[in-house]
Amino acid sequence: MKKGKFVYKNEDCMRRMHGFYDKTLASLGVSYTESTFGTSFGMTHCLIVGDPAKPMICTIHGGNGISTLNLKLFLPLLSDFCILAPDVIGMPGKSDPYRNISSSKDEFGHWIKEVLDHYEISKISFVVSSYSASMLLSLAKNYPERIGPSLFLVPSGIAHGPVLPMMGKMILPFMKYYFKPSEKTLDAVIETMGGESDEVWREFFDLMMSSYKMEMRSPREYKKEELARLDAPLLIVASDNDIFFPADRVFMRAKEIFKGPVTTVRIDSKHLPSEEAMTRICGQTAAFLKENA
Repeated sequence: MKKGKFVYKNEDCMRRMHGFYDKTLASLGVSYTESTFGTSFGMTHCLIVGDPAKPMICTIHGGNGISTLNLKLFLPLLSDFCILAPDVIGMPGKSDPYRNISSSKDEFGHWIKEVLDHYEISKISFVVSSYSASMLLSLAKNYPERIGPSLFLVPSGIAHGPVLPMMGKMILPFMKYYFKPSEKTLDAVIETMGGESDEVWREFFDLMMSSYKMEMRSPREYKKEELARLDAPLLIVASDNDIFFPADRVFMRAKEIFKGPVTTVRIDSKHLPSEEAMTRICGQTAAFLKENA
């Protein structure tokens, strides 16, 4: 089993993140069970949220993200589905805090397969966003038969935005805040990401950028030949105002690399959609998953 690099400044920072996890999970007001189990990459903590009698879907939080706030985004889906939500190893959450899963080696796909194997799930629909879209494409490359109709929200792995704006508006402020936190830098990051009026997201960005060693490497883009065996229907939602994965680039390349049917929806949003936008997206997603079940 790999160990890897410890992803927090110190143990106290990890405890603070776990405290935030517990607080925000409780604030969702939903029923859940949790378990921790071994994988080839370390111990994985996983939540099953909602009514287990309903059809199950799987969500994976984005890069440097956390399951509880990812669930907050997709909370309306609990009206129709039960949600499986693993914490990514080496990222904020309660899985092993060591960065040892390689995007370039398609290891995220192997890790997701092991999570599904643990629950004896042969095939499932996913709702993924940002970095976790690339994680799912890693699964699609090697185990496409495990993927049902799925949502890709502001997705990585398909096409990226220009590098220089990302460097200036996001990556450099992230690094600056880690060493010298300030309200001005935090405001600038939130202005670019979205979530300006949400104090919970603001608290998370502060905690994540000041106490956690962020994954700064971009997820790779996948090629048509790597995804040749994926035929699941996909709903791809993207925004022109997303600095990371702008809609025009994502939609154009999605038509080139995916074999199965692709439905695209353009939203007016930054990288982090508002609660109002997510209500609409979840409604569209529920309808899409039911139509393609």
